[in-house]
Amino acid sequence: GDGKAVVGPMLREYLISEAMAALGIPTTRALAVVATGEPVWRDGQALPGAVVARVAASHIRVGSFQFLAARGEDAKLAALIDYTLARHYPELAPRDALGLFDAVAARQARLIAEWMGVGFIHGVMNTDNMALSGETIDYGPCAFMEGYAPGTVFSSIDRQGRYAYANQPLILGWNLARLAEALLPLIDADGEKAVEIANSRLGGIAALYRAEWLAVMRRKLALAGEDPGDEVLVEGL
Repeated sequence: GDGKAVVGPMLREYLISEAMAALGIPTTRALAVVATGEPVWRDGQALPGAVVARVAASHIRVGSFQFLAARGEDAKLAALIDYTLARHYPELAPRDALGLFDAVAARQARLIAEWMGVGFIHGVMNTDNMALSGETIDYGPCAFMEGYAPGTVFSSIDRQGRYAYANQPLILGWNLARLAEALLPLIDADGEKAVEIANSRLGGIAALYRAEWLAVMRRKLALAGEDPGDEVLVEGL
């Protein structure tokens, strides 16, 4: 569940995640919204409380790895890597931290490109809201843009525009950098070599995302092939 909140936003979460599912974008699903019968105070008003039960392939997030890495619990980190690989990427070998990173990066690049293609603004795209399954998770302050406006923000706490629509690909890179940092002890026993390998992978994220974004936009514009001028066309539009 996502904890206690008011009924209205909970129903909105249900509707938006179902819209995402219908659009074919990987997402968690809202199973049920249940009124608690208790008030929730917002802006000095007592509003009816509710709990949403949300289902997902798993609730493993980048933050799950950061937590163990920050505590220096390498054995538990290795166990979490093995569990995540077995659950979401069974084609990879156990303890393949680098393989896990590459697989997550590929899924996330595709996911964010899909968001951008429908004008979806997540609102709070922090590391606890990046699921390693590649699903959209946490439908708190989110929205679809009515018209193209790259600076659009949809979160009352995001006063600096960190999670604005146009910044989502940049936050993708930032979140993946945090995942890479957490995985360093399992990428290579030699710390310097691990950093070098991780930086090499991170250097390719922008191109990976760009390719996925172009694929999304080509579909939207019904472009049959892959012409060198496609990117200029899309940017112009």
